[in-house]
Amino acid sequence: MTDFFTPRQVANTALHVTPLGYGAAWIATPSVPSTVVEGTVQTAYDSGVRFFDTAPWYGIGRSERRLGMALAELGADRDSYALNTKVGRTLQPEHEVNPENDSDASDGTARTPRDPQSRFRVHFEYTYEAIKQQHRDSQQRLGLSRVNSLTLHDVDYGYQSPEQLDSILQQLNMNNGGGGHALSELKHEGCIDAIGMGCNLETRNAFSWEDSSHEDLVSQVVTMVDVDFLVIAGAYTLLETRAFRRLLPLCESRQMSVIIASPFAGGWLVNPDKAGYMYSRMSGQSVPERVKNLTSEIQAICNSFEVPMAAVALQFVLAHPVVAAAIPGSASPEEASQNRAFLDIDIPEDLWVTLKEKELLDADVPCPTGGN
Repeated sequence: MTDFFTPRQVANTALHVTPLGYGAAWIATPSVPSTVVEGTVQTAYDSGVRFFDTAPWYGIGRSERRLGMALAELGADRDSYALNTKVGRTLQPEHEVNPENDSDASDGTARTPRDPQSRFRVHFEYTYEAIKQQHRDSQQRLGLSRVNSLTLHDVDYGYQSPEQLDSILQQLNMNNGGGGHALSELKHEGCIDAIGMGCNLETRNAFSWEDSSHEDLVSQVVTMVDVDFLVIAGAYTLLETRAFRRLLPLCESRQMSVIIASPFAGGWLVNPDKAGYMYSRMSGQSVPERVKNLTSEIQAICNSFEVPMAAVALQFVLAHPVVAAAIPGSASPEEASQNRAFLDIDIPEDLWVTLKEKELLDADVPCPTGGN
């Protein structure tokens, strides 16, 4: 029987996380009132969530600030929950606009935006000094003296050109005392429990997954940096299991864990009529026909078993033995409650059998077993 509620250990570290975590990207949206943010985090905590994920990138500091305040409002013991944030971007004050600091990602969206309210500008840097400073900056924004883990953010072909990636790898080089050494030092000193690396498959970097480029890059980084877990977004979902071919086996062989970000593929698997697929509408890209057709077929099977497709999506990713947690986002208390409810639904084993028989799921991917 698949257990969706007992905390799971991350690799061989001191970090334990609840299988259902909370991704704090959506609460960085200015249109979401602070009072709603507090209620959402409270609801997630009350539903059993004890693992929270954020990043300086989300809202250019707004997610960390809001999450820190909401966690403080809980009045909960700090040791009752685990917190992951990310490194790789420094937020630099830029009161007057300096166009020389502008740069774009591969799809033409802003790579180094400047927040018009706080007037902080994003700057990529993965050196020893930068990682140490980013760690301290996140502690200040969160209002917490300790985070449980730090994750390398966006070392991929989405935001970085091949030349920029070469520079980042040089900055991370642990043997030369780079950013990788800073992370290992923080872990050795007990400042953090674990080190992660982000790994995305989305519209802006889909080309790097057509061959082995992205997987080769991840393999290179984990040999340079003492990575304990991957945060995978978009590459292991009900619709896309490309991480199953190399990355999940890599984690198994190196005794690393996986955190699944965006298990609903950017909200698409909860409501494909209103949400974009892996942020596709946010970047102006259309949803691929393959995704639309696959979604329709899976939705029809879920309907025939009277089970929400979102529940199937969430329980599916948590069934793989290297997955420690999934961190769906929610922008309201109702969405936070809904995420927990998806794990309480008993999904018939015949549903998984049908998905594989109709070749809508890879025959070899693990699926949940028994009741919840």
